[in-house]
This record gives sequence, structure tokens and C-alpha cells, in this order.
Amino acid sequence: MSTSFLIYGAGGHANVLADLGMLTGAEVPVMFSDDAAHHGSRNNTIIRSYDPLLFPELPLVLGIGNNNVREILAEKVAHSFTGLLHSTSYVAANAAIGEGSVVLANAVVQANSRIGNHVIINAGAVIDHDAVIGDFVHVSANAYIGGGAVIEKGAVIGPGAIITRHAVVKQGVVVPPLTVVA
Repeated sequence: MSTSFLIYGAGGHANVLADLGMLTGAEVPVMFSDDAAHHGSRNNTIIRSYDPLLFPELPLVLGIGNNNVREILAEKVAHSFTGLLHSTSYVAANAAIGEGSVVLANAVVQANSRIGNHVIINAGAVIDHDAVIGDFVHVSANAYIGGGAVIEKGAVIGPGAIITRHAVVKQGVVVPPLTVVA
């Protein structure tokens, strides 16, 4: 990935995505933020309010950790979306990754897994074979999703949580850190 892209967001998750872009040689000319306190520039990147006419040819990734806000912005944004895969992540050849989703450092997505749109698979997370991850889910760092498990839309899987084989996490549920869901 050496293609330029835009980021909607200017906080912590957005900074992780900008760093991922730098690692791959991609340019991030603009980060959009609704918070004027972030406006200005950072590392040769302009930070400003969203403008659909600014770099309309470049795809955008939503650099927002909050699932509900990501979903609202996905409807608002006029740019096309791109996904990001960290070079140290592993995604099986027959796994499907949806539009705008990100798979971060040392994360693993195993065979036949299905990842929805605008999903965050955070650093060190493991999505085992045949798992289904719904749209706008956040799988936090070092979480494990067992084979055949289903994580429904908008759920948050906390850091270090374990979702066992074939378990179901319902829409919008927040699984606390270090919890086991059977």
C-alpha cells in the first residue's frame, strides 16, 4: 500500500492509522476533524473540518474508535472508503474484509472469516476460522474470537476478552476487558 488516503478523525485511533500510512509510504494529506481544537497541521498533514470537495479522488478511512460515530460518519462522507492492513497482520486468502475495515499490527484473521464494513481489528487480536464480525464492530487489542463465533453489528470486544467457539455477541453489546463469553 503506497496509495495516498484521507482520514476522518484526529485522535488516537486516527494517529495509529496515519502511522500505518507512513510505514507503507502512503501520504495522508488531510485528516478531517469536527473538533476545531484539533485543526492545524501535524507531521505535514492538514487537520480541518470535513470537506467533500477536498481531494475527492482519494479514498478515506474512518479513524474514529467509537462504533456509533463511525456509523454516522459512514453515512455522511461523500468520499469512497479504503481499508488498511498492517504489514505484520495476517489475513487468510479466503477471509473477506469489508469496506473501510482496518486490521492492525500483529492481528490475525483466519480462514473463512467474514469481517463487515468499518470494523476495527486492533493490534494482536485473533479472529479464528469461520467467525463472522458484523459492521461497525471494534475488536480490541489482544482479544480472541473463536472459530464460528458471531459478533453482531456495533459490538465492542474489550482488550484481552475471549469469545469462545460458536458464541454469539449480540448487537451493540460491550464485552468488558478480560471477559470470557461462552
